[in-house]
Amino acid sequence: SRLEGCSSCPAAMAVEIAKPDTHKRQYAFLELENGLKAVVGSDEECDKAGAALCVNVGMCHERKDLPGLAHFLEHMLFTGTKKYPKEGEYHEFIQQNGGMANAYTTCFFTNYMFEVKPEVLEQALDRFSRFFTEPLLTKDCTDREINAVDSEFQGGLTEPWWRYVGIMNMSANPEHPFHVACGNNKVLRDDPKERGIDLYEEMLKLYTSTYSANGMTLCVMGKEGLAELEAMVKDKFGGVVNKGVHMPIGDSISDKPPFLPKDWNRLLLQNPVKDVKEYAFSWVIPFQGPLWRSKPTQYVSHLLGYEGAGSVIAVLKRQGLISGCTSGDGNWLEGAFSLMNVVFELTDKGLNHLKEIGTHLFAFIGMLQKIPVEEWIVEEMMKLRKIQFKFAEDMNPFDLCPDIAASLQQHPASEALAGSVLVYDYDAAAISDIIARLTLDGVRVSHQAKCLAERCTEKDTSYDSPMAFLPIEEEWLKDWAAALAPGDGSAEAAVQAAAEMGLHLPKPNPFIPEDLSLRELPAEPPKLPVALDAAVPPVSCIFHRQDDVFRQPKAHVVFHIFSPYATQDAENFLKVELWCRAVEEALNEYAYDATVAGVSYALGMRAGFISLAVAGFNDKLGVLLAAVTEKMRSLTEVPDNIYSIVADAYADEIRNQAFHSPPYAQCTMRFNELATRGMTFPSYIRYKAFQSLKREDLSNMAEQIFGACHVEAVVLGNMNAEDARVLAGTLAKGLCLEKPLPSLPVRSEAVLPDGRTLWVLPATNADDPNHAVFLRIQLRASLEADMSLNLLNKVLSPKFFDIVRTQQQLGYIVQLATNASAGFCYLLAVVQSEFPPDYVRSRIDAFLDEHFTFVSEALTEEEFEVCRAGLLSELRMKPKNLVEELSRYQRHFSDRTYDFERRRRAISFVESQASLDDLRRFLRESVLPAPRLYTQVRKLLAKEDKALPEGASVPSDPAELQRWESDGDGGHRPTVEAFSASTTWFPLSSAVA
Repeated sequence: SRLEGCSSCPAAMAVEIAKPDTHKRQYAFLELENGLKAVVGSDEECDKAGAALCVNVGMCHERKDLPGLAHFLEHMLFTGTKKYPKEGEYHEFIQQNGGMANAYTTCFFTNYMFEVKPEVLEQALDRFSRFFTEPLLTKDCTDREINAVDSEFQGGLTEPWWRYVGIMNMSANPEHPFHVACGNNKVLRDDPKERGIDLYEEMLKLYTSTYSANGMTLCVMGKEGLAELEAMVKDKFGGVVNKGVHMPIGDSISDKPPFLPKDWNRLLLQNPVKDVKEYAFSWVIPFQGPLWRSKPTQYVSHLLGYEGAGSVIAVLKRQGLISGCTSGDGNWLEGAFSLMNVVFELTDKGLNHLKEIGTHLFAFIGMLQKIPVEEWIVEEMMKLRKIQFKFAEDMNPFDLCPDIAASLQQHPASEALAGSVLVYDYDAAAISDIIARLTLDGVRVSHQAKCLAERCTEKDTSYDSPMAFLPIEEEWLKDWAAALAPGDGSAEAAVQAAAEMGLHLPKPNPFIPEDLSLRELPAEPPKLPVALDAAVPPVSCIFHRQDDVFRQPKAHVVFHIFSPYATQDAENFLKVELWCRAVEEALNEYAYDATVAGVSYALGMRAGFISLAVAGFNDKLGVLLAAVTEKMRSLTEVPDNIYSIVADAYADEIRNQAFHSPPYAQCTMRFNELATRGMTFPSYIRYKAFQSLKREDLSNMAEQIFGACHVEAVVLGNMNAEDARVLAGTLAKGLCLEKPLPSLPVRSEAVLPDGRTLWVLPATNADDPNHAVFLRIQLRASLEADMSLNLLNKVLSPKFFDIVRTQQQLGYIVQLATNASAGFCYLLAVVQSEFPPDYVRSRIDAFLDEHFTFVSEALTEEEFEVCRAGLLSELRMKPKNLVEELSRYQRHFSDRTYDFERRRRAISFVESQASLDDLRRFLRESVLPAPRLYTQVRKLLAKEDKALPEGASVPSDPAELQRWESDGDGGHRPTVEAFSASTTWFPLSSAVA
């Protein structure tokens, strides 16, 4: 699957690349003379083109005493090239042409990607390729890009994942290159300066010595033919220099172990910022990359993470000790080694039974170590993976290109799409080797919970998070050793001991799809969902479209159940929310096999209704729906263990949402509380109601909810109209639905106050160093207003990003965007920042004032046409799969306008009725006089704000600004209530047809 000297041979035809049946694209592989490997994908009907380049350089290849250097280099590559020296030009070109761009750095790879409208692919590639042939890496940008990296670092300060990564760094072998580092001001600016190290020169060295064509893999997708795409790749990337560098990975990176046993084989305690209760077991195992054909870790993680009957998870849940569990590898930490992780989410009860949880895990591992590998389980995995790959959902280039580029680093070209999915070979010896490594002297036990605060007397060196390393308790080790090797140490003794705990291997999966045939299509299939005569009240309307595009044996079904009981008050909303989770938990052992086999469901409260969605292979979809509805109807009493599981997990989740959300997210939560009715209730109010809730309060919920209700449905996929009616009947029969509603509960949205209003609120997360400012400019909803705002945003958003984030360095989270609902459309500006919030708000206002004037007076017809074409490209973009198609209808289904043709009308409007003069008139007559609401969240952390730039100051508020000040602990409620009583409310449709 490797080609040499492809400039003189038909390289694009030499390798047959395995692909899902659903991909219309034709793929080909080529290897340039400089060693760069590429996959090109051609689809003449595509509405998005894109590319990604993955280079085999990551954090573990930088100087270990300059952590974050590789990530800093990733940032610096975007600062301009010789041909395109203007900073921000690349992002502006991409965004104005209906696209997006990004990059990420992992331990061993850095991946760059973009997506644009197909017509400008070559122009985009010309800009993109020059990152790797002639980047400016402008020295004057050094401080600014270090600040950008630091903003990213600050955003992860309170995140459990990054704190875990910081501790991985601490405990790594100093003589091994492994480390993980985002970088920040201290390690990239202050420390190097103190040591006399020129960080810029070190970044140049990293680029010039490691970014080599022979370590690069590329994926390009467009509408051009394969030969033309191949020619583009040669033209744009043939000039990348091959430096003959071979970057180490796996065993070749070092002859030293990544972790010394004395540093790894310990108990790690952590005190998290968020409400997290985790208990994890981790083993370092040899790097698994070379074993991609047999994927032995997937057999092990499947069994350790299995949730059906007889599993460790099911048994521990029945005892009320855990609320969930994940099992798997180390994701992008891997490369020098691999990891096998089992992470339990604990209940409060589980906090006091850590030894017993470990005993169950090691009893199961002990059984696996004694019995032979079950070949039928591997064969079942192979079968499922083949089915799932054959019918895999297609993706946009922005998502698929980086996946393929990264896959080329690890798999032969023929398996660039399939290599990370399929299990090709059965390798019992490799599986047994991994299971044998799951020992007590190789395990790290990690435990994080708020209750560990007093025991966490140390701080990690990266994120300053409270932690402690201790020896694993002797009593635990003694019990776990007995569980690993019970009785006489025989296989029979291990199986018997496991069985006495309720543990055994899974049974064959009954949900593996058997009928993968496609339904016969009608003569003229509708292009949009059409309403059927349901004939199964109270399912009053079913919107149905039989798929004639993707032609997969799959379907997506969504039921919206409107019940006055569910939205009557916060207490009822909470009870229904928890009851839905109790249903899911009660059905989990049964439904887990369905999820593994590619059919799943989700049940929960949404904006004013209960949503039940079932999706996947349609062969067994009706079976799963019947089981779900039966459980919904029969769960009249919630068992103690199920209540403790869902209540415990919910308490942590709702506390985190209410009190540990980042400031920009808090802005959104407060706005929704202010400006919507009948849709949801704020997290802090639900948390308050939760504190007095009892298990008995969830009794007989089905009778309360479904006594009188109204149901609407959307059915998409491999189902004809009769199939859709049968599913509606399954729901109505399973829930015993009989009594319809005369009208629906009222849902409404508020008209914002005239002029400019500033709402100042304190943050709820005392550990976050950021403020946030969120501006909303509100207009009444119409097609013209929505599309005109989108055009305006297309002009301004790349400039906003460039000026506010890149040049002014106000923060990492910076966005100008639009949003729309049934009643209103909005222009949104959000900045999360360590600068004083009044200063940030003044910078937002200054940008809008200057650039609204720019649009009114200086925007050229040529610039406008680029933006108009970019918006049209986005609107014309076809859904790539059923999930994307459903998401297009979801808003109109949820707000009950059922305006599924809106996109067609929007395209027509932008094509024929949107001109530069129209945009200027819209800006003058609609946007400038529109009400503006600034939601401004002030941090609580006792840390000085970032100093203002030299010569900058915080201007006084304009005289016409109306200011609302709110205190913490619900002190904003009087503001919400006063506004609610005085404003005008726009109701959503509550009529029942």
